[in-house]
Amino acid sequence: MFVKANALDLLKRRREMLGLSGAEVSRRMGLKTTQHYWNIENGKNRLTLEYAFLAAAALDVKIEFFCDKVKEKI
Repeated sequence: MFVKANALDLLKRRREMLGLSGAEVSRRMGLKTTQHYWNIENGKNRLTLEYAFLAAAALDVKIEFFCDKVKEKI
């Protein structure tokens, strides 16, 4: 499974579409600081698979929204 090349753009657009602040998404993801979320959204920190799963849950989308080649079971 791979994080899509445009995942950061998708992350920001989905957050804005829902009318959420970065602080709210950070809280929903369980991150310790809002700065950490800002760093992810702005490409300062990588959007890892772990964070992609947290972001998908926080923004109420399936993981396929952020990732390619998702397999249910191998």
